[in-house]
Amino acid sequence: MTYEECTAAELAHALESVRYESPENTGVLSMLDQATLRWSMRYPELADRQQAFSQARHAQWPGARNDETWGNVLACASELASSLRELGDAELALCQERTGWGTCHAPLSEDGQCRSTAEHLAAPSHGS
Repeated sequence: MTYEECTAAELAHALESVRYESPENTGVLSMLDQATLRWSMRYPELADRQQAFSQARHAQWPGARNDETWGNVLACASELASSLRELGDAELALCQERTGWGTCHAPLSEDGQCRSTAEHLAAPSHGS
């Protein structure tokens, strides 16, 4: 299962599990950042905590990484996890329309609409 397929509670668990990772494993942080960004697009009340997590993980660059920056990542991940956990087993529906770079994957609104329709490619026409 990828982070894109996680429920809110599962993503919260993944964020809490960051504490067991190495600070050097920035790939996990990047994937969690991308997944939680989609959730914050669908649930704006998550935006501040998601942005704080994103900023904290960006401070983890080699040379700038230290106990303080790692502690900040863990604190921000925990706060974001707490907010996601409030959504329980909610699932995030993602747009499956084609775009110039692949599948859209923008989060769908509550009524199933995509906010990124301008990026969608027209359906291929079936000529005569």
